[in-house]
Amino acid sequence: MIEVTYVDTPEGDVIFGSCDSLYFHDHVPALVSSAATAGNDLHIHVVNPVDHVFDDYAKIKPQVAINFTLSYERTNLDLVDARTYYSCNRFLVADQILEHADRMVITDVDELIMIKVEFPEAKLGLFLRDSLPGTVGWEQIGTKVAAGIVYLTKDSIPFIKGVQNRIKQYGLRWFVDQVALYEQYVHDGWDKKEGFVDYGANIMDWNFEEGSVIWTGKGDRKYKNETYIQKKYEFARHLSL
Repeated sequence: MIEVTYVDTPEGDVIFGSCDSLYFHDHVPALVSSAATAGNDLHIHVVNPVDHVFDDYAKIKPQVAINFTLSYERTNLDLVDARTYYSCNRFLVADQILEHADRMVITDVDELIMIKVEFPEAKLGLFLRDSLPGTVGWEQIGTKVAAGIVYLTKDSIPFIKGVQNRIKQYGLRWFVDQVALYEQYVHDGWDKKEGFVDYGANIMDWNFEEGSVIWTGKGDRKYKNETYIQKKYEFARHLSL
């Protein structure tokens, strides 16, 4: 089990994401500001944080009116694919964060909360979709779910533990988090259960449309799309660092 250390513990309903120190510096200030503007509490978990993470956290926290909390881990990544570990990490520690929070919406840290994220009266939520055109095998399964928004509650802890087991069994391969999410969804029969929410494009949007709840900076869009970059700058400039 990953050893999670808390600077401050989350509570209630939280937006949750994890990252390394570089992504914290590049993306978390704008995410925090957007969450504060929308009115959503936020918890961030950092893998192997450097000192500036704690310094920035201490500066940001008193500037926002939401409950912004932080945890971290120290993990040796020398023998693993670090990029894949970072992408999977939020799912690998989610059950531990849920020991403190009541419900969570897991996001990418390069997302912006445009409208307050409402927490449904449900047990589990995923963004299901058709496989991306031209994909086969592993990628065909993995692209059946978008990992940028996952809704978890204490009732779905068995689900996320199943996802963790699948990630460990498959190993750190790109798309493993999405494959594990989809396979566990099918294995647990959530398509036939009550209490499941299938999120649609109106909640998570990578085309940055007005009226979307979350803008997600997929791929190069986070660095090249002027609409996203401008909005990210607008949020980040509200904070003094």
